[in-house]
Amino acid sequence: MNLRNTKYRFIIIWLLPVLITFFYEFFFTEFNFSRLENFFENILFAIAMLLTVLWFNSVKIQYILQSIYYVVFLICLFFETAFYSLFKTQFSASAIFIALETNIAEAKEFLQFYIDTPIILFFGSLTCCLFLFFRNKSSFFNLILLSKKKKFLAGGFFIVILVTLKVTKLIVPNFPYLLFKASYEYYDEQKKMQAFHIDKPVGSFVNVEHKTKNKQATYVLIIGESTNKNHLGVYGYYRQTTPNIEKRRKDILIYDNVISSHAYTIGSLKEALTLNNFKKQEEASIIQLMNQAGFKTFWLSNQRPIGPFESLVTKISKASNVYNYTNSAISGSTTPYDEVLLPYLEKALRDPAPKKFVVLHILGTHLKYKDRFPEKFKKFTKKPKSKFNSALALSRRNDYDNAILYNDYIIEQVIKKVEQKNESSYVFYFADHGEEMYEVRDFAGHLDDNPTKGMFEIPFLLWQSDKFKAENKLHIDLKRPYVLDDFIHSLADLSQIDFTGKKNDKSIFSEKFIPKTRIIGENLDFDNYDWESNEE
Repeated sequence: MNLRNTKYRFIIIWLLPVLITFFYEFFFTEFNFSRLENFFENILFAIAMLLTVLWFNSVKIQYILQSIYYVVFLICLFFETAFYSLFKTQFSASAIFIALETNIAEAKEFLQFYIDTPIILFFGSLTCCLFLFFRNKSSFFNLILLSKKKKFLAGGFFIVILVTLKVTKLIVPNFPYLLFKASYEYYDEQKKMQAFHIDKPVGSFVNVEHKTKNKQATYVLIIGESTNKNHLGVYGYYRQTTPNIEKRRKDILIYDNVISSHAYTIGSLKEALTLNNFKKQEEASIIQLMNQAGFKTFWLSNQRPIGPFESLVTKISKASNVYNYTNSAISGSTTPYDEVLLPYLEKALRDPAPKKFVVLHILGTHLKYKDRFPEKFKKFTKKPKSKFNSALALSRRNDYDNAILYNDYIIEQVIKKVEQKNESSYVFYFADHGEEMYEVRDFAGHLDDNPTKGMFEIPFLLWQSDKFKAENKLHIDLKRPYVLDDFIHSLADLSQIDFTGKKNDKSIFSEKFIPKTRIIGENLDFDNYDWESNEE
């Protein structure tokens, strides 16, 4: 092969990033048959793009299009390969949904947490390809100007490639295809959510009644983040990461078999905080329910309010009478610790309204774990128990356990402040989802598409004041199998609120409770899934 020949250099320039990607996946990822499929999909995708270039007679247009296509091609290769390298699964629509509701500061933390040396080298290699592309533009941009007959042949070949990608389903993980498909679905879902008016104070609940004789009540819900129950001391973890909850054990109901329906915040809370999980013509949220039951509602959040688009949780929070977001961190600024919410809680508790419902949406144990706790909570520094013993794994497990220790402190501070009110009250805590923390896989994080049990197993705790206990008799079974998508029925039952459509068989506190098949992710049966198949 004469490399001075323009057509050979042209082929090499386009084939080089595909080969680099293939060898990167072979040496640095869990290589399997899907990577071979990805290799052929990348080649077919590159050919399809180049065929569209040949439809034009203008060399200038061919030059511009090919330049754009090459840059796009490299970007696609990088994102889908880096994603597979990090999460051991192919790029998915849910990943794009999450990205669309992620802001700059969260993106920065994600990159700082996950980017490693192999990915940096891979990025550098693709950058070199880009340099070679433009370095050689003068020698190979003069592409063949086809006759009409050959253009039809090129068009036919293009259609054959698209049909092949579709029939073989190789197009399913294709990054541009996923990006277009997921973006369309996201915008469509945003429009549907607007029609539900979940950001308005009053929802679609009918015949709402707070059935209690007590005229004063304070109910607090703490929504945690990325917390795996198996790292809490009160759930049997070998480290005492929850000393404050442990001291109150006799006064706290610790439910042992509760899971989230998804392994990411929006997916989980979309179902936990609403009546119909956005699967029917009408929708309403827990905030709207409490509003209609006569409560003054407060939403106090240390989560960042928005990404590129207003998130579902932000919309739900805006139905509150009062909502405060304490975390305005942007790229380069410091994320506040969750204790920043405590003064806002104190102010809410002092509010003269006789009935109050307060939601605290904390950062909890969200990555980067080491940024979730002050220095004085850095208690766990020795080598933790783990079958994965890299320095990174051990460091992250320690940081995660310290974050849970601080999380325990926050929960205790909230209970103390509510307890001082000496009225009918409760403090309810659960995490939106769990976290894989080097338990069964050499990985820290969460993802629906490649799940482990720890990504869904969450803490679910309830503290009640003496006055609340006296007037509310709960049916207690701490071993009940429960999933968060029915949470609104449990909250209503706990709060003694009735409404048309309330189902006590979906309340974990009801004697009428009926266990159901617990579906997670897109359509996995949590209790019958082969979890060992996902272990390393």
